[in-house]
Amino acid sequence: MTNRAAIALGSNLGDRLSHLRFAIERLRRLGTVAAVSSVYETAPVGGPEQGPYLNAVVVVDTPLSPAELLAATQAIEADAGRVRVERWGPRTLDLDIVTMVDGSGAPIAVEATDLQIPHPRAHQRRFVLEPLAEVWPDAPLVDATANRLLPAVTGQEVERLGRGWEDPRRGVAVAWLAAQFASIVAWAALVVATAQLPPPWVAALPGVVLAAGGSALAVWALAAMGGSVSPLPEPGAGTTLVDSGPYRWMRHPIYAGLVVGMLGVAVFVRSAAAAAGAGVVGVLLWLKARYEETRLRMAVPGYVEYSRRVRGRMVPLPPYSKPPTVLR
Repeated sequence: MTNRAAIALGSNLGDRLSHLRFAIERLRRLGTVAAVSSVYETAPVGGPEQGPYLNAVVVVDTPLSPAELLAATQAIEADAGRVRVERWGPRTLDLDIVTMVDGSGAPIAVEATDLQIPHPRAHQRRFVLEPLAEVWPDAPLVDATANRLLPAVTGQEVERLGRGWEDPRRGVAVAWLAAQFASIVAWAALVVATAQLPPPWVAALPGVVLAAGGSALAVWALAAMGGSVSPLPEPGAGTTLVDSGPYRWMRHPIYAGLVVGMLGVAVFVRSAAAAAGAGVVGVLLWLKARYEETRLRMAVPGYVEYSRRVRGRMVPLPPYSKPPTVLR
Protein backbone atom coordinates (compact mmCIF):
# COMPACT_ATOMS: atom_id res chain seq x y z
CA MET A 1 0.00 0.00 0.00
CA THR A 2 1.21 3.49 -0.82
CA ASN A 3 1.29 6.19 1.85
CA ARG A 4 1.19 9.92 1.17
CA ALA A 5 3.60 12.07 3.19
CA ALA A 6 4.25 15.80 3.41
CA ILE A 7 7.91 16.54 4.03
CA ALA A 8 9.10 20.02 5.02
CA LEU A 9 12.46 21.11 3.61
CA GLY A 10 14.73 23.76 5.09
CA SER A 11 18.27 25.06 4.56
CA ASN A 12 20.26 28.06 5.76
CA LEU A 13 23.89 27.02 5.27
CA GLY A 14 25.93 27.12 2.08
CA ASP A 15 24.14 27.02 -1.27
CA ARG A 16 20.63 26.75 0.15
CA LEU A 17 18.79 26.21 -3.13
CA SER A 18 21.23 23.49 -4.22
CA HIS A 19 20.61 21.68 -0.93
CA LEU A 20 16.84 21.77 -1.46
CA ARG A 21 17.28 20.54 -5.03
CA PHE A 22 19.43 17.71 -3.76
CA ALA A 23 16.62 16.76 -1.37
CA ILE A 24 14.09 16.70 -4.23
CA GLU A 25 16.37 14.48 -6.30
CA ARG A 26 16.75 12.00 -3.46
CA LEU A 27 13.07 12.06 -2.47
CA ARG A 28 12.17 11.05 -6.02
CA ARG A 29 13.94 7.75 -5.32
CA LEU A 30 11.60 7.02 -2.40
CA GLY A 31 8.41 7.05 -4.46
CA THR A 32 6.52 9.56 -6.57
CA VAL A 33 6.81 13.28 -5.91
CA ALA A 34 3.17 14.34 -6.22
CA ALA A 35 3.59 18.07 -5.55
CA VAL A 36 6.24 20.66 -4.77
CA SER A 37 5.38 23.98 -3.14
CA SER A 38 6.82 27.39 -3.86
CA VAL A 39 10.06 28.16 -2.08
CA TYR A 40 9.88 30.60 0.84
CA GLU A 41 12.43 32.57 2.84
CA THR A 42 11.98 32.72 6.61
CA ALA A 43 13.82 34.18 9.56
CA PRO A 44 15.10 31.46 11.92
CA VAL A 45 12.87 30.44 14.81
CA GLY A 46 14.68 29.73 18.09
CA GLY A 47 18.27 28.60 18.46
CA PRO A 48 21.43 30.69 18.06
CA GLU A 49 21.85 33.70 15.78
CA GLN A 50 21.91 32.46 12.18
CA GLY A 51 20.95 33.30 8.62
CA PRO A 52 17.47 33.04 7.05
CA TYR A 53 16.10 29.73 5.79
CA LEU A 54 14.77 28.60 2.48
CA ASN A 55 11.68 26.48 3.12
CA ALA A 56 9.38 24.33 1.00
CA VAL A 57 7.08 21.33 1.30
CA VAL A 58 7.14 18.24 -0.90
CA VAL A 59 4.29 15.72 -1.09
CA VAL A 60 5.54 12.19 -1.73
CA ASP A 61 3.61 8.98 -2.43
CA THR A 62 5.80 6.22 -1.06
CA PRO A 63 5.56 2.55 -0.06
CA LEU A 64 7.76 3.28 2.97
CA SER A 65 6.43 3.08 6.50
CA PRO A 66 6.87 6.12 8.79
CA ALA A 67 9.95 4.58 10.43
CA GLU A 68 11.48 3.70 7.06
CA LEU A 69 10.74 7.18 5.73
CA LEU A 70 12.38 8.76 8.78
CA ALA A 71 15.52 6.67 8.25
CA ALA A 72 15.58 7.63 4.56
CA THR A 73 15.18 11.37 5.21
CA GLN A 74 17.91 11.31 7.87
CA ALA A 75 20.21 9.60 5.37
CA ILE A 76 19.48 12.37 2.85
CA GLU A 77 20.33 15.00 5.49
CA ALA A 78 23.61 13.26 6.27
CA ASP A 79 24.54 13.02 2.59
CA ALA A 80 23.90 16.77 2.29
CA GLY A 81 26.43 17.44 5.07
CA ARG A 82 23.99 17.85 7.96
CA VAL A 83 25.81 17.78 11.32
CA ARG A 84 23.60 17.71 14.42
CA VAL A 85 25.46 19.92 16.90
CA GLU A 86 22.76 21.87 18.69
CA ARG A 87 18.98 22.00 18.65
CA TRP A 88 17.53 24.50 16.16
CA GLY A 89 21.03 25.41 15.00
CA PRO A 90 21.97 26.26 11.40
CA ARG A 91 21.94 23.37 8.95
CA THR A 92 22.67 22.52 5.35
CA LEU A 93 19.45 20.52 5.06
CA ASP A 94 16.55 19.75 7.34
CA LEU A 95 13.79 17.29 6.40
CA ASP A 96 10.76 16.89 8.66
CA ILE A 97 7.87 14.50 8.13
CA VAL A 98 4.92 16.82 8.72
CA THR A 99 2.00 14.44 8.20
CA MET A 100 1.07 11.13 6.53
CA VAL A 101 -2.03 9.31 5.37
CA ASP A 102 -2.41 5.72 4.20
CA GLY A 103 -3.71 4.51 0.86
CA SER A 104 -7.33 4.98 1.94
CA GLY A 105 -6.68 8.57 3.04
CA ALA A 106 -6.83 7.81 6.77
CA PRO A 107 -4.36 9.85 8.85
CA ILE A 108 -1.35 7.98 10.22
CA ALA A 109 -0.48 8.78 13.83
CA VAL A 110 2.92 8.00 15.36
CA GLU A 111 4.08 8.68 18.91
CA ALA A 112 7.71 7.64 19.38
CA THR A 113 10.80 9.14 20.95
CA ASP A 114 12.34 9.93 17.56
CA LEU A 115 9.21 10.56 15.48
CA GLN A 116 5.81 12.16 15.97
CA ILE A 117 3.22 12.29 13.20
CA PRO A 118 1.62 14.71 12.65
CA HIS A 119 4.52 17.00 13.53
CA PRO A 120 3.71 18.47 16.96
CA ARG A 121 4.72 22.04 16.08
CA ALA A 122 3.76 22.29 12.40
CA HIS A 123 0.46 23.98 13.20
CA GLN A 124 2.35 26.83 14.93
CA ARG A 125 4.69 27.63 12.06
CA ARG A 126 3.71 29.59 9.01
CA PHE A 127 6.85 28.53 7.14
CA VAL A 128 5.41 24.99 7.25
CA LEU A 129 1.70 25.74 6.94
CA GLU A 130 1.97 28.20 4.03
CA PRO A 131 3.70 25.80 1.61
CA LEU A 132 1.73 22.83 2.94
CA ALA A 133 -1.62 24.52 2.38
CA GLU A 134 -0.45 25.47 -1.10
CA VAL A 135 0.11 21.87 -2.24
CA TRP A 136 -2.09 19.85 0.15
CA PRO A 137 -4.76 22.08 1.74
CA ASP A 138 -6.56 19.17 3.41
CA ALA A 139 -3.40 17.72 4.96
CA PRO A 140 -4.35 16.48 8.45
CA LEU A 141 -2.47 18.06 11.34
CA VAL A 142 -3.19 18.48 15.04
CA ASP A 143 -6.98 18.93 15.35
CA ALA A 144 -7.49 20.45 11.87
CA THR A 145 -6.29 20.63 8.28
CA ALA A 146 -3.49 22.86 6.99
CA ASN A 147 -5.74 25.40 5.27
CA ARG A 148 -7.89 25.83 8.40
CA LEU A 149 -4.87 26.31 10.66
CA LEU A 150 -3.08 28.79 8.39
CA PRO A 151 -5.08 31.96 9.29
CA ALA A 152 -3.92 31.72 12.91
CA VAL A 153 -0.25 32.21 11.95
CA THR A 154 -0.48 34.81 9.18
CA GLY A 155 1.17 37.37 11.48
CA GLN A 156 4.46 35.51 11.14
CA GLU A 157 6.73 36.87 8.39
CA VAL A 158 7.30 34.52 5.48
CA GLU A 159 8.50 35.65 2.05
CA ARG A 160 7.28 33.68 -0.97
CA LEU A 161 10.08 33.66 -3.54
CA GLY A 162 8.49 31.72 -6.38
CA ARG A 163 7.65 28.39 -8.01
CA GLY A 164 9.56 26.18 -10.40
CA TRP A 165 12.68 26.18 -8.24
CA GLU A 166 13.26 22.43 -8.02
CA ASP A 167 15.22 22.17 -11.28
CA PRO A 168 17.36 24.68 -13.22
CA ARG A 169 15.52 25.94 -16.31
CA ARG A 170 18.41 25.65 -18.75
CA GLY A 171 16.18 25.40 -21.80
CA VAL A 172 14.32 28.61 -20.95
CA ALA A 173 17.60 30.37 -20.20
CA VAL A 174 19.08 29.35 -23.55
CA ALA A 175 15.91 30.53 -25.33
CA TRP A 176 16.23 33.98 -23.73
CA LEU A 177 19.90 34.17 -24.75
CA ALA A 178 19.08 33.11 -28.32
CA ALA A 179 16.39 35.80 -28.55
CA GLN A 180 18.86 38.40 -27.27
CA PHE A 181 21.51 37.34 -29.80
CA ALA A 182 19.00 37.34 -32.68
CA SER A 183 17.70 40.81 -31.79
CA ILE A 184 21.22 42.26 -31.68
CA VAL A 185 22.08 40.67 -35.04
CA ALA A 186 18.88 42.12 -36.54
CA TRP A 187 19.78 45.54 -35.12
CA ALA A 188 23.28 45.32 -36.64
CA ALA A 189 21.73 44.51 -40.02
CA LEU A 190 19.54 47.61 -39.69
CA VAL A 191 22.61 49.72 -38.97
CA VAL A 192 24.38 48.45 -42.09
CA ALA A 193 21.29 48.85 -44.27
CA THR A 194 20.28 52.35 -43.14
CA ALA A 195 23.53 54.07 -42.11
CA GLN A 196 24.19 57.54 -43.51
CA LEU A 197 27.95 57.93 -43.59
CA PRO A 198 30.05 59.93 -43.13
CA PRO A 199 28.06 62.00 -40.60
CA PRO A 200 28.68 65.70 -39.95
CA TRP A 201 30.78 66.08 -36.79
CA VAL A 202 27.97 68.00 -35.04
CA ALA A 203 25.62 65.04 -35.55
CA ALA A 204 28.33 62.48 -34.78
CA LEU A 205 29.37 63.91 -31.41
CA PRO A 206 26.22 62.93 -29.43
CA GLY A 207 26.42 59.44 -30.87
CA VAL A 208 30.06 59.09 -29.88
CA VAL A 209 29.29 60.28 -26.35
CA LEU A 210 26.38 57.85 -25.97
CA ALA A 211 28.33 54.91 -27.43
CA ALA A 212 31.36 55.61 -25.26
CA GLY A 213 29.23 56.11 -22.14
CA GLY A 214 27.28 52.91 -22.70
CA SER A 215 30.44 50.93 -23.34
CA ALA A 216 32.08 52.34 -20.22
CA LEU A 217 29.03 51.45 -18.11
CA ALA A 218 28.98 47.88 -19.42
CA VAL A 219 32.73 47.40 -18.86
CA TRP A 220 32.45 48.84 -15.33
CA ALA A 221 29.59 46.48 -14.55
CA LEU A 222 31.51 43.49 -15.94
CA ALA A 223 34.50 44.39 -13.78
CA ALA A 224 32.29 44.63 -10.69
CA MET A 225 30.92 41.16 -11.42
CA GLY A 226 34.40 39.65 -11.44
CA GLY A 227 34.45 36.11 -12.73
CA SER A 228 30.79 35.35 -11.96
CA VAL A 229 29.26 36.92 -15.06
CA SER A 230 27.06 34.72 -17.24
CA PRO A 231 24.87 35.61 -20.24
CA LEU A 232 22.29 33.04 -19.17
CA PRO A 233 19.41 34.25 -16.97
CA GLU A 234 19.71 31.17 -14.74
CA PRO A 235 21.92 31.54 -11.65
CA GLY A 236 24.57 28.87 -11.34
CA ALA A 237 25.38 27.03 -8.13
CA GLY A 238 27.07 29.34 -5.64
CA THR A 239 26.00 32.60 -7.31
CA THR A 240 26.47 35.49 -4.85
CA LEU A 241 25.03 38.98 -4.64
CA VAL A 242 26.99 41.83 -6.23
CA ASP A 243 25.97 45.31 -5.04
CA SER A 244 29.14 47.30 -5.74
CA GLY A 245 30.09 49.56 -8.67
CA PRO A 246 27.10 50.49 -10.85
CA TYR A 247 25.03 47.81 -9.12
CA ARG A 248 24.58 50.33 -6.32
CA TRP A 249 22.20 52.30 -8.56
CA MET A 250 20.67 49.76 -10.96
CA ARG A 251 20.27 46.01 -10.94
CA HIS A 252 21.21 45.33 -14.59
CA PRO A 253 23.82 47.90 -15.66
CA ILE A 254 25.34 45.60 -18.31
CA TYR A 255 22.04 45.54 -20.20
CA ALA A 256 21.65 49.29 -19.71
CA GLY A 257 25.14 49.97 -21.05
CA LEU A 258 24.51 47.76 -24.08
CA VAL A 259 21.29 49.58 -25.00
CA VAL A 260 22.82 53.04 -24.51
CA GLY A 261 25.79 52.03 -26.65
CA MET A 262 23.51 50.72 -29.41
CA LEU A 263 21.49 53.94 -29.32
CA GLY A 264 24.73 55.89 -29.62
CA VAL A 265 25.68 53.96 -32.74
CA ALA A 266 22.25 54.64 -34.23
CA VAL A 267 22.66 58.37 -33.55
CA PHE A 268 26.16 58.32 -35.04
CA VAL A 269 24.97 56.76 -38.32
CA ARG A 270 21.81 58.92 -38.34
CA SER A 271 19.43 55.96 -38.58
CA ALA A 272 15.96 56.25 -37.05
CA ALA A 273 15.37 52.58 -37.85
CA ALA A 274 18.49 51.56 -35.92
CA ALA A 275 17.41 53.76 -32.99
CA ALA A 276 14.02 52.03 -32.97
CA GLY A 277 15.79 48.68 -33.17
CA ALA A 278 17.86 49.61 -30.12
CA GLY A 279 14.61 50.35 -28.32
CA VAL A 280 13.25 46.92 -29.24
CA VAL A 281 16.42 45.28 -27.92
CA GLY A 282 16.02 47.35 -24.74
CA VAL A 283 12.48 46.04 -24.21
CA LEU A 284 13.66 42.46 -24.76
CA LEU A 285 16.52 42.90 -22.28
CA TRP A 286 14.14 44.45 -19.73
CA LEU A 287 11.88 41.39 -20.01
CA LYS A 288 14.86 39.04 -19.83
CA ALA A 289 16.05 40.88 -16.70
CA ARG A 290 12.60 40.55 -15.14
CA TYR A 291 12.66 36.79 -15.73
CA GLU A 292 16.22 36.55 -14.43
CA GLU A 293 15.19 38.27 -11.22
CA THR A 294 12.53 35.64 -10.53
CA ARG A 295 15.38 33.12 -10.50
CA LEU A 296 17.81 35.32 -8.56
CA ARG A 297 15.24 35.85 -5.79
CA MET A 298 15.25 32.11 -5.14
CA ALA A 299 18.95 31.37 -5.63
CA VAL A 300 20.84 34.34 -4.19
CA PRO A 301 20.67 35.18 -0.46
CA GLY A 302 19.89 38.86 0.07
CA TYR A 303 18.60 39.51 -3.45
CA VAL A 304 15.05 40.24 -2.28
CA GLU A 305 16.22 43.03 0.03
CA TYR A 306 18.67 44.29 -2.60
CA SER A 307 15.89 44.60 -5.19
CA ARG A 308 13.87 46.69 -2.74
CA ARG A 309 16.84 48.91 -1.92
CA VAL A 310 18.01 49.37 -5.53
CA ARG A 311 14.80 50.23 -7.33
CA GLY A 312 15.99 50.65 -10.90
CA ARG A 313 16.24 47.61 -13.13
CA MET A 314 18.03 49.31 -16.05
CA VAL A 315 17.58 52.97 -15.18
CA PRO A 316 18.70 54.55 -11.86
CA LEU A 317 15.76 55.53 -9.67
CA PRO A 318 15.75 57.57 -6.46
CA PRO A 319 15.44 55.60 -3.22
CA TYR A 320 12.09 55.29 -1.49
CA SER A 321 11.29 58.22 0.79
CA LYS A 322 10.12 55.61 3.31
CA PRO A 323 10.49 51.82 3.41
CA PRO A 324 8.07 50.12 1.00
CA THR A 325 5.18 48.11 2.34
CA VAL A 326 6.00 44.44 1.91
CA LEU A 327 3.20 41.95 1.49
CA ARG A 328 4.16 38.67 3.08
